[in-house]
Parts: sequence; structure tokens; C-alpha cells
Amino acid sequence: MTVVGTRSFDEKTVLGGAMDAFRRQGFAGVSIKTLEKATGLSSGSIYNAYGDKDGLYRAAFNHYLDAVIRHRLQTYVGEDAGLDGLEQLFLSMLFSPEMDDNGCLLTNAAVEFGVGPSVASDGVNEGFVLLTDGIRRVVEREMAPSEVEIITTRLLLLYQGLLVLARAGQDLSGCADVIRSEFNQLRELKS
Repeated sequence: MTVVGTRSFDEKTVLGGAMDAFRRQGFAGVSIKTLEKATGLSSGSIYNAYGDKDGLYRAAFNHYLDAVIRHRLQTYVGEDAGLDGLEQLFLSMLFSPEMDDNGCLLTNAAVEFGVGPSVASDGVNEGFVLLTDGIRRVVEREMAPSEVEIITTRLLLLYQGLLVLARAGQDLSGCADVIRSEFNQLRELKS
């Protein structure tokens, strides 16, 4: 529980609501009124707890990194995971909350803000480092050193491509076969 003035609130619930609002509408599309509705907080409480919309966005983004990206990486590509675990990470994306029409906050922010400095810069940079490092750790355990960088990059492209297609409302029905094919090729390359 977080206390603002004399009121307390469950920060995970608030950040989850803000995170979903930002996923749905992007940073620019979300008003303080929308955030009041999404979080259950008054505008005064939002400003007292987070400083402003930017502060709430940063907090919601950090929550997303922990609750979604770090959690998914820990679940599927922990310390001993091999290609099977990494493949399951990719396949699970087809049924995860990020694959709804709202998309992934990391991917959405990268597209919305681009490369310039922004309220999302730190979160986007950290998110891509987390993803890249998570993929790379598995690839380093499973593949020849000379193949690590190209395979890591290829898998990051596939991961992000899936998320962009989902956000664009494209049909993902054939994606499971594509993922399985990619990982079968990697297993053959490993042999």
C-alpha cells in the first residue's frame, strides 16, 4: 500500500491500470481524466504520488518491465533454459496479454517515441537490454560463439515483429508454425 496524504492505494493496481491505459492509447493519447478512470485515483493523488503524467508513465513502464518482461524471461529462459524454453517464450506470446489489440508497452513506446530523448527513453532502453540479454544468454549456451550475435538479432527481430503484427491487428494464426520452424532450424544448426 502506498499512502498519499491521508489516502492509501494499492500501487500495483494503480500502475497496472495506468500501464493498460498507456498500452491502449499511447502516451500522447492518454489524458489525466483517462488516468483517473484507469487508476481510480484523483488527479490530485496522481500528482502527489507521481509528480505528473510523465512520472506516472515512467512508474507504469517500470511496472511493465517487472510484471511482464522480467517475469516472462524468468518463467521461460531462466538460468538453465535452452532452445526449448526460448521457443516456449515465443509461442506463449501468441496467447499472452501483450498479444491483444493493445500490444506491448515496450514496442508501442519504441514506435511512438522513436530514438529521441523522451519520457520513454529509459524504459525502452532497459526493455530492449532485458530482451536482448535474455535471448543472448540462451543462444550463448546453445550455439557456437560465432553464431551468437546474428541469432540473437534474428530472434529479437522475430519477437518484436510478432508484437508489431499483433498491435496492427494482423492474423497471427500461422505464427506458431513460423516460430517452430525457426527453432527447428536452430536445433539443426546446433547439431
